[in-house]
Amino acid sequence: MKQVSLEIFANRLKRLREQHNLSTRALGELIGTSNATISRYETGKRDPDLVVAHKLATYFDVTVEYLCGESEGTDIESLNEMYSKLSETSKRDAIKYITYLYERGE
Repeated sequence: MKQVSLEIFANRLKRLREQHNLSTRALGELIGTSNATISRYETGKRDPDLVVAHKLATYFDVTVEYLCGESEGTDIESLNEMYSKLSETSKRDAIKYITYLYERGE
């Protein structure tokens, strides 16, 4: 089993919040906590309890395991982010490989 990383949690939470165009205050209100607490989660100064982690995962439609670094996730936003960071050559290679998998029925 992989060790849960507070740094991974912090980075993924911040990325998800920003992708949803939420301020720390707005996210805090949605899950019933303060913006300062959300900020501490995002900087790794505080780790959330299981209930808060579940609320965040539910809101962002990801798993708690994904937030904690146990899985890479396969949601479209994550794939788009990874794709956008590729070089043009790598993007072409990725499209070729996806096309290959699609055409062979996987």
